[in-house]
Amino acid sequence: MLVIGIVGSPAGGKSTVASQLQELGATWINADLIARDVLQTADVQAKLIRHFGNEIAGNDGQIDRSKLALRVFGADDAKRDALLYLESVVHPRTRQTIDARLRQAGVENRPAAILDVPLLFESGWDVACDEIWCVDSSFPNRLDRASRRGWDADELKRRQANQLDINIKKQNSTLVLENNDSLDQLIHSVRENYQALIQRQSMGAAAMDTDHCI
Repeated sequence: MLVIGIVGSPAGGKSTVASQLQELGATWINADLIARDVLQTADVQAKLIRHFGNEIAGNDGQIDRSKLALRVFGADDAKRDALLYLESVVHPRTRQTIDARLRQAGVENRPAAILDVPLLFESGWDVACDEIWCVDSSFPNRLDRASRRGWDADELKRRQANQLDINIKKQNSTLVLENNDSLDQLIHSVRENYQALIQRQSMGAAAMDTDHCI
């Protein structure tokens, strides 16, 4: 089974790429959704509220993700420290779930698993990948998408500041997808590259089988 890591800029189009690969039969492992589920567990909620205070909680007593984001996303030292603490609580359980889903995808004989992990390089998940695809888009295009999530330009920049520079991501990727044209063009590029990758994988496996028979 191939493991394809998806990286890129915030609101660059990673989820669109991953969803297309899922339609083609790959297992999509979305670290953000997994981390969101971890964040909803009672013991994690209690631990974070004890650390950050009740100001990160909503009227229902549960953690308000937008309030938490204001505490952890930013360039100053205090916010960097806050983000490190949040990651120390959430990441271990997120990693366990990702590992389990990768194993399950292998058991199901999926052609590929998609690791959609925002901090793929920073958290060391890149070593588990056979391919890494980087999805990028211009800032105006990303801001347009981000606004649909309720983010303004400052929020987008805050989130971007907490990730590895996009140029470093590109340099360490096997494929770069520029998402500045139409959705149809992006989908066509994803499908074309994925099908070529699966074909190369199949040819390689067939060659190995032939070698074993000689």
